[in-house]
Parts: sequence; C-alpha cells; structure tokens
Amino acid sequence: MFKVPKRQISEFRKDLVSGDWILIAPERRKRLQLINKEKNAKKLSRDEAGQSRELANCPFEDPQKSGNPPPILWYPHPDTPLKERKNISSWFVQALPNKYPLLSLPFGKTCAAVKSFGPQKTLKGTGFHEVIITRDHFKTIDKMDIKEVEILLKVYQVRYQTLASEPCVNYILIYHNQGILAGASLSHPHSQLVALPVVDPDISSSLTGSTEYFIKHKKCIHCDMLEWELKQKERIVYKNKYFATIVPFAPRVSYETRIYPLEHAAHFEEISDEKRLLLAESLCDALKRLVKVLNGCDYNFFIHSAPIGLKDKNHYHWHIEILPRSSAWAGLELGVGIEVVVVPPEESARNLRKAG
Repeated sequence: MFKVPKRQISEFRKDLVSGDWILIAPERRKRLQLINKEKNAKKLSRDEAGQSRELANCPFEDPQKSGNPPPILWYPHPDTPLKERKNISSWFVQALPNKYPLLSLPFGKTCAAVKSFGPQKTLKGTGFHEVIITRDHFKTIDKMDIKEVEILLKVYQVRYQTLASEPCVNYILIYHNQGILAGASLSHPHSQLVALPVVDPDISSSLTGSTEYFIKHKKCIHCDMLEWELKQKERIVYKNKYFATIVPFAPRVSYETRIYPLEHAAHFEEISDEKRLLLAESLCDALKRLVKVLNGCDYNFFIHSAPIGLKDKNHYHWHIEILPRSSAWAGLELGVGIEVVVVPPEESARNLRKAG
C-alpha cells in the first residue's frame, strides 16, 4: 500500500491519464487557511437586508419575468402533486438558452469549416450554450436531497441527448460553478451546458492518454486505475452499487473528488434511470462531505463524457470531477503549469470519509 511520508515534505505525482505532474506541498496549507478565514468573514457580513436585495435583483428568481426566453425543458419538484405538474408555475428545474451565449447558433445544416491564415487557423464560434436553473435561490446542490438532484441530472441527460443529434456538435460539456471563487457570476444555483464543434483540450489530452494506454496494455486506463484504488482503499470516499467516489492520486487541487461508474462506460448520456438515481446519491454525498469538511466552499464540477460519435469506446471512461475552489493560481502554476496541492489526497480522503 502506498504510504504518504510522515514528514511534511513536498512530492511530485504524475497523473496517469494526462501525464501532467502535480506538486503535493503540505506546508503551503497555511496560505489556504488565511484565504478561507477571509472568505468566511465575508460570508458572516451577509445580513438579511443583503439577502433581500440579492433576491430582488436576481434574474433567475423568475427567469421569464426577468426577460429570459421560455424554457426548452422543465420539470416540477418531485414532491409536486400530480394535478399541478403540468403548470409551469410548479417548475423546480428549467433549461433555457443562455442570454449571453459563448457561441452563436449554427445556421442551417452546413457546419463551419476551419480557415487558414498563414500558420494560423480559425473556426466560427457556433454551437449551443444553455443554462440549467434550479428554483430555490439559497438551496445549492449540496443542500438538495437525492430526488431533487436526480431531476437535475435528468435535465442534463435529456438536453445532452437532444443536442448530441445536432450535425455540427462534436463535444458537449456540462458544468456547474458554485460561488465567486468558482467563477459563478450569479449566486443563484445554475449549471451550464455548452455544445461545441471541437473537442476541448482537457478531453483531448485525456483521450490521447487513454488511447495510448489501451494500445499498450489492452485495458481501459480508468478501469485499471479504479481497480487499483478499490484494492488500496486509501483514497476511496464512498461506493454504492454502480459508482465509486475517490480522491485521485494526483489531484489538481486539495480535496478534488471524482465519481466513476464501477462498470466501464464511455458516455454519461447513456445511463439508465436506476443508475441516474444512484449517481444522484453519489453526487449528493460527495458535495455534502466537501462542504462539511471545508466549512462551506465554492466548487466547480464537470461531467466528462466521451466525444459524440466516438467509435472506439473501450479506452474512455466517463466521470464527474469536483474541484473545491479556495485559491487562484500563483507563480509556479502560471509559469510552468504545475499545480500545487496543499492537502495530500490520502488525508483528504480520510477527512471526507469521517464526514459521512
């Protein structure tokens, strides 16, 4: 079993899939504690009057009244009486076009072509950008119950499946930013879906790593890694019938957490109703543990699924990555791209297990 050195010395670890080097530097946690102290002081200053002003100015409290377009898809709260479920006033979650989209909608069935300008290349920024809103302004996902999170995941899945049929879409990313440090421009809980004509760099790197590993070992790199983690048990946080929650061996930030299907699967959008419910259980559990251990935290999570139309599904394993946010990149990260993690993953996993 891998042992963390007792002395608090720094250690480089290599991410098995991307090949990136991560620096585990426990002595740097003092900086993290100072940042968290400042953040908590700001939270305490948020009085009732401030909350009322926040609600009054929030464009997602009543999205359509605030000038947002009608929802593309909506579902009522799971506890809504049957006779009220057809009325949109009972909405719990809704998906709608982003009012300030990153991408322009494709025109017709002809996909944009890459153009060259000397050594440079360009491609028109066409695609889809949607926002997925839950109703309660102060009920972040970590405060929701499993039934509520399952409905949210269902919206993710249905919109993913619908946009995957668009001819010019090659990759779909679903992500959630919670809090200012995570890049959320609004405090009202909302997720975003971006359907892109290109495969994003992070996934491209993962695909390259997983393909090379499969060619060399004839095994899925994620399956091998997960099997090893389940035997080690040191970085396992939670497990149910279909999913395992782990702290990766080489995390990008302290307390990074990932949720993997126990069985090999390349595409998130293909999960069954039963698996979606247990995924909701895993996501609920992971976020509640993180918020408890970190005394409230901003966070991002992403659903990393295989690109649309990927023919060889044997080497890629879809998963959710959850990144607590407590600090910005500094000199080393920006200068050479080596990310610094101040809490060793084995310690993170122990603390998260105790929080259950």
